[in-house]
Amino acid sequence: MYGYVRPDIPELKVREKHRYDAWYCGLCRSIGKRYSLLSRLVLSYDSAFLAMLISDASGFAPKCEKHTCPIRPLGKKKTMVSIDDPALDFAADVCVILAEFKLKDDAQDGKKLRGVERLPLLSAFKKARANAPELYDAVKNGIEKLNSIEHEKAPSLDVAANAFGDLLREILRFAPIGGDMDADSENAARTVLSELGYWLGRAIYFLDAWDDRAEDEKRGTYNPFLLTGATKEDADFEINYSINSAISAYDLLDSGNSSAGVDRAIGDNVLYRGLFSMWDKVSSGSNRNSKVRGSEQE
Repeated sequence: MYGYVRPDIPELKVREKHRYDAWYCGLCRSIGKRYSLLSRLVLSYDSAFLAMLISDASGFAPKCEKHTCPIRPLGKKKTMVSIDDPALDFAADVCVILAEFKLKDDAQDGKKLRGVERLPLLSAFKKARANAPELYDAVKNGIEKLNSIEHEKAPSLDVAANAFGDLLREILRFAPIGGDMDADSENAARTVLSELGYWLGRAIYFLDAWDDRAEDEKRGTYNPFLLTGATKEDADFEINYSINSAISAYDLLDSGNSSAGVDRAIGDNVLYRGLFSMWDKVSSGSNRNSKVRGSEQE
């Protein structure tokens, strides 16, 4: 996605950092297995959190194994694997599908290099449509709705952000939740995850819009903050309201995972600290060089 949903690394315990790295590497490995080595370039922090969140909420018991990293082949790294836990493969599909539309939209906004970057990934995008056709159609419809709003230049802070929130809500409707959960528990988890996705989507959209103000103004592309003349205080209200609403939904989420002690602590860090820390970076202008893949994993 966009790379805004990540932990506040200095506040993680050592074992939590190692566990988060294993999720990140596990998603990278899943993308490579399902698509191609090159497709790993679309890996994002957002999707790593998505995999961990779904797994934790579903009561799956992901396995952690040591594997050689094709990018850094010296030594083996602990990696979450998708055996008995479909959350990683689902997050891999989401990552690739969203990357297709993100690169396409960037190219249409005048970022010509994005069009070139899409070419080596075309086979992966085609495979993603085959692997998850209903998910792909849902994302496609959501992106088309968002593009229509942006094309009409709706003079509102909320309209486009709501549309992106609806998109994430719809994505989570396809999440592989279940496992050994009974029907009532599964329905409750889906309801909470959908609400969390909506507010998280709003927060991501606002963070990205504020981050891109200077570039959007230069290119003349849609930006709700520019179009409405919103101030930093306006952005602060919208982003903090969206994050706090996402936290309210997250707090309702029961965990059935045997590893919940560690994974829940990481999720707490992301929601309670990471998103606010990211807003601090975005609002101060210090996030521009690490929007998608930051230094934590490099």
